[in-house]
Amino acid sequence: MTPRILIVDDEPALRRTLERALRAIGCEVVTAADAHLAYQVLHETDVDLVLLDLHLPQMSGDTFFVALMHRWPLLADRIVLMTGDTFAEKDHWPDELRRCPLLLKPFTLDMLHATIQAALAQTQSHGRRAGNGPA
Repeated sequence: MTPRILIVDDEPALRRTLERALRAIGCEVVTAADAHLAYQVLHETDVDLVLLDLHLPQMSGDTFFVALMHRWPLLADRIVLMTGDTFAEKDHWPDELRRCPLLLKPFTLDMLHATIQAALAQTQSHGRRAGNGPA
């Protein structure tokens, strides 16, 4: 099964780079520039993994994470956070958010691949997608 990854990042150049890098390792990729578009994508399709930028317009990534957990709780172990903020982690974050892998920008493609492969290995051990398709 080809893993499907949702990239949520407001930087178009980074979204395109991540998309190309993930397709090169055999992933299917969908993208969203903000949390509202990502929510729409998640209503329309199942994903195996979400790459989530913590600094999004209109809604922060940590707030969006909490919204995702309310709507799609099975995504809890299927989210990789991205940020350029080395002090991104907040004391008020729920444990589920603190457990997410974190890619600090700028990261290398090798770091991206290793993080994605590890996260996908964990999700594939469950043998199914997150079940976040159309309601």
